[in-house]
Amino acid sequence: MPHVSICVPTYCQIEFLRETLRSVQMQTFNDYELIISDDSPDDSVAQLVRSFNFDGRMHYHHNSVPLGSPENWNAAVRRASGDYIKILHHDDKFAHAGALGEYVRMLDEHPEADFAFAASFVETSTSWKNRIHRPSEKQLAMLATSPEELFLGNAIGAPSATIYRNRLGIEYDPRMKWLVDIDFYIRVLQQNGHFVYTPEVLIVTVSGANHQVTRICENDAKIELTEYMLLFQKIRNKIENQFSTQPAWFRLFDKYRIRSQKDLSELGIEYLPIEDGFLQQIFIKYQESWFRRIPYRIYIRLPESLKSPINYLRRLCI
Repeated sequence: MPHVSICVPTYCQIEFLRETLRSVQMQTFNDYELIISDDSPDDSVAQLVRSFNFDGRMHYHHNSVPLGSPENWNAAVRRASGDYIKILHHDDKFAHAGALGEYVRMLDEHPEADFAFAASFVETSTSWKNRIHRPSEKQLAMLATSPEELFLGNAIGAPSATIYRNRLGIEYDPRMKWLVDIDFYIRVLQQNGHFVYTPEVLIVTVSGANHQVTRICENDAKIELTEYMLLFQKIRNKIENQFSTQPAWFRLFDKYRIRSQKDLSELGIEYLPIEDGFLQQIFIKYQESWFRRIPYRIYIRLPESLKSPINYLRRLCI
């Protein structure tokens, strides 16, 4: 039985996948199996994988009926026989030849942990926006004590930045696309709060590519708001102060110009947390904050010729 199963859910995009497979092929740690679960409507991925030699460690499966995201991720994981699960999306890649070995070492040396993750280099379509995704010390402390606070932002990164024990038995929620990774991380850490993290960059992920599910979902109000509502319903009883989630709600309401529960209902948003008046209270707080921010909203629309004297006067008053 292999020590680690590298699970690669695929859908076309063979130019990205070629780099992914090359990064697997160069790994110095080779006690692995490579599982490819393919949702493609054609044989482009099948032809590509046949051009690679993994000495019998690769297992390719084509889904006659496309499963979609994230069920295709789950399908790949269900076929895994390794001790550890290493998700590797078809547009991501290992950062260097020793990356897989380092992932394995983290769990080997920490039997109390079921989950580990690394810093990742995030590539964008414009190189000047490239960045390294690393959690702060405060965020790491939060993960250990209150993983539900991931609701406010993803401190871990993409699924490709992670590795976990096969025995966990936790799958990605097929109802989700936008928050599917955050939901998964929360449930994993709720089950076992021990985790391992390295600030070393072990993975390169792609952000903003036109083919990505996240790119498709990120400006879809119904998808994003529905999933936040669903995730909140899942975790609300574990949050000591439910109003600590306020910044996330405000950010969403600003983004989609949501001003009331009526706006949400008109979008057909499900999972509304309205039975105890929580959402109504959030809207009251949001409306109060919105009115307080009106002067700033006016300021940002002023010409630079007016902003300069205002900024000068502000500095005099500090």
